[in-house]
Amino acid sequence: MALKPVVPEYKAVETAWGKLINQKDAYKFGVRHIAAFSANLFQLMRIIEPDWEKRTAAISETAYGFNMAACAGDDPDDPYIRAYYDEWNIPEFCEKSAWLGAIWGDSGDEYEDMAGRVIQFTRNRVEKELDTCPWDIVGSEMCNMTTGMFTANFDLTAVGRQNEVCLNMCEARGCGDRHCRVVAERRDVTGLDKQDWLHHREQPQFPVHNTPEERTVKEGQILRNGKYTNAFGEEKSFDWAYNWVMAMGWVWSIQFPLVAMGDMCEDDEEFERLLKIVFSTAGKNEFIDFSSYEGLRDFLGVPHDIDKVDSRIMGSYIKTMLDCQLVPCEFTAFEKDETRIHCDCDDFVGRYEMAPLDELVIGYEAQWNGAVKTLLSPEFSVWFEGVDTEDMEIVIGKKIDNRMM
Repeated sequence: MALKPVVPEYKAVETAWGKLINQKDAYKFGVRHIAAFSANLFQLMRIIEPDWEKRTAAISETAYGFNMAACAGDDPDDPYIRAYYDEWNIPEFCEKSAWLGAIWGDSGDEYEDMAGRVIQFTRNRVEKELDTCPWDIVGSEMCNMTTGMFTANFDLTAVGRQNEVCLNMCEARGCGDRHCRVVAERRDVTGLDKQDWLHHREQPQFPVHNTPEERTVKEGQILRNGKYTNAFGEEKSFDWAYNWVMAMGWVWSIQFPLVAMGDMCEDDEEFERLLKIVFSTAGKNEFIDFSSYEGLRDFLGVPHDIDKVDSRIMGSYIKTMLDCQLVPCEFTAFEKDETRIHCDCDDFVGRYEMAPLDELVIGYEAQWNGAVKTLLSPEFSVWFEGVDTEDMEIVIGKKIDNRMM
């Protein structure tokens, strides 16, 4: 029997130490870290606005408003909606009403590794069941906020942009449920009134379907099948979905809450001070256990002869994270006492080019500076140089600061 001529080729992220992280794991790593940044941000929100109802209503309304802003007015032939029908291969004979907006939610779930299934997809009722969600660590406000986005998805395709459905996330993993379950039911069928922002967690009018445990899934379609396929047979590839979530994941789970928080805390200096405290604490806890330090070395493929206190370990961790998030960057120094990573600031903050996030610099600088204290030593710090320029550098080195956070 003849041997294979060469070793098969696969897509992967290569760490600074030559370890290959396959594309699927790189994608999951990148997605989970967006969710982690979001979780930190929501902790900050809970400090700024202690009232659960107020902050939850505010972020839900903001998320709804941003999604609805995609269309101007109630023109049924709006170019955005027309392009949506074309992109998803929606037949001309389908009634153009709220139910078709469900494809937005279903596709977004699958791009973001929210694994599950559409139980029902009909004019009068849509039910979606999720078995996993990378954002299930964020908390109840996030679960409620998504109902604002989903309601907008349905209202965008509704006749005259009117509210045709009651939408309820009747189960939520972020609240301890086994599943996330979203049900949309037409109001002209159920006779229900229009919901306000705090009443999207009710039980639906018609019975739900629970998928048996043995038939649940742990990964979304793009990981299981290499692509997402919608109800009308239109497909999106894994490569396409990976790029999409590394841009849009920052918009809905970071940008939307930040906009709402701007109204909760009008003092920019106080907001930045609190943001740094929350993210710094999160960073210090990241590697507080010895097992997490050993796990990271194994994940990155750090050689055994590299000492515990070496800037290249933190540097390779940061660069691997950015590589998995598809952010262009490169080492400009890679030494035991100092590592430098070059990254154009526009690329770093502009994951979605139309909505740059300056808070990414503030948050990650505080988080990585906290993390390096437990991963390496309190002698080391992480800081950014050349912020707001194409020559921005992330520096891992030794620094003395008599007001160190």
